[in-house]
Amino acid sequence: MVNSTSGSGSLLAAVYSHSASVGNALFISSLGIYLHAVFVSLTLGFPLAILAWLVGWYRSGDGLYLRYAKTLTGVWVVNFALGVVTGTVVEFGLLDIWPTSILLFSGPAFVPLFFEATIAFIGEAVLVGLFVLGVGRWRARYTLSILLGAWLLGSLSGYFILATNAWMNVPWGVGGLPSALYPFLPSYGPEAANVTTVLTVAALVLNKTLAGAGSAALASPGFTRQVGPLFSDPWLALTNPDAVSTTVHTLLAAYAVGLGAVAAALAVRYVRTRDAAYLKLLRPVLWVLAVVVLAQPVTGHFMGEDVVHFQPLKFTAYVALTSGPEIYGYEVHNPVEALVAYGDPGRPIPGFRYYMERCGALGNATFGDLYRRLDPGALPYLGPFANVSLADNCRAAVEALVPLAPAVSAMYYAMVGAGVLLATAALLVVFGFLTRVPVLSAAADYVNYRVLGRVVGGDNVLPFLAVAMAVLSAVAASAGWAAREVGRQPWTVYGLFTTNEVVTSVEVSPGFAAFVSAVLLAVAALGAAAMYYTATRHGLIDRLRGGHG
Repeated sequence: MVNSTSGSGSLLAAVYSHSASVGNALFISSLGIYLHAVFVSLTLGFPLAILAWLVGWYRSGDGLYLRYAKTLTGVWVVNFALGVVTGTVVEFGLLDIWPTSILLFSGPAFVPLFFEATIAFIGEAVLVGLFVLGVGRWRARYTLSILLGAWLLGSLSGYFILATNAWMNVPWGVGGLPSALYPFLPSYGPEAANVTTVLTVAALVLNKTLAGAGSAALASPGFTRQVGPLFSDPWLALTNPDAVSTTVHTLLAAYAVGLGAVAAALAVRYVRTRDAAYLKLLRPVLWVLAVVVLAQPVTGHFMGEDVVHFQPLKFTAYVALTSGPEIYGYEVHNPVEALVAYGDPGRPIPGFRYYMERCGALGNATFGDLYRRLDPGALPYLGPFANVSLADNCRAAVEALVPLAPAVSAMYYAMVGAGVLLATAALLVVFGFLTRVPVLSAAADYVNYRVLGRVVGGDNVLPFLAVAMAVLSAVAASAGWAAREVGRQPWTVYGLFTTNEVVTSVEVSPGFAAFVSAVLLAVAALGAAAMYYTATRHGLIDRLRGGHG
């Protein structure tokens, strides 16, 4: 860690080193967000399977498709309710455990979260209710339109939430403010932030962090009057270039998880019963799943480009495992990653020492010097941090991520590896079982029957691939999101607020973390049981509607 001759080491540790309380808070939030993400993924993926079956019913008149569309609709409704419950818990957790995030919610996140609550979520809930009433009863154009509308509004809800998360990763509108503290960071869009407000908030939060938690600054008398408005443009989060790439790729991952769950359930039932009806239901689901899966590498590439440009420190952590010890030096030559990231296999990737040396560009200037130049009025709020070297602060930020780099890189390559296997499985399904194309189908048949068939049995190849796609979708989505969020450390808002500056001033004890985790897991277990019960009760929707189907 930084050993500054100015004695700033202990002050910087308060900002960048996680205490046990912060670790417990991170664990609770991670568990809650992941559980919520599971239910949201099912909410977004199930309608696509229902849609595929309803189209099959309308085209063929086969009542099997309608029967299972109704059954899955019941599961979808239960899952939707669980998503609401877990989402509410996560939102309260963000405000209670990470209270400084209120600044984000009331500033650049206000418009997307307001629209999510008032337009997307309420509209989706209404259309889900209408679909339950109309499926199998109303004309095709009505029920399909309602289903598509509910799915689109659910996806729009995801866009608004992911746009907020994208702003935390790429704080669009703050311009060059982060680079004043961390010279290796780029400019983040226009200079739309109120510099006085940002510096005042930063000073107050830093000062309070030294006393235990930066979030205590919000409780300071006259806090709102002191800081004023953060942004004059409420649409910044929606104009963020990272919002589109993040949303498209993440939503595709969610669709894949939801569709994969349906495909896996049908595949398991087929293996247990050998009832060909399950294969009949499986094929249209696999068509949609394969299309979603094969679109992900393209959208993932654009998302990766944003990381390379806007979050260079995170990108270096991503490639730590394949770059060897050189990653901790000035630069590393990793032709594969350089080709993907820069389009030039010979271009070196910055190592962690590169960032440390870039910090040296700040010279001997202190936070006090910076504030005297940019906003002298906020200088009194800095407290002891006024004498902290900007270069020491910059190095402390780099050093905070270095120990996490192997874990971040492992998550990143787990995502990449699972994604490659997932795309391979999708191709084997498409060209081996869903359509026939010369050469491609012959190659798929060779792998399916001469390789996989010898291991799992020829009759089990398609069910095996369906289950594999479900598992790999879940692994890729989980590992990718973990790499994205852990790789953002030491910041909650990249280059602006650290995790320690956002956490509650109330200690999050191991006992409290265990209690909250038990509640979340109990909700998930009861929810899964309710979904299983609904899935095994065909005709439940008709009975609840008072009809006979």
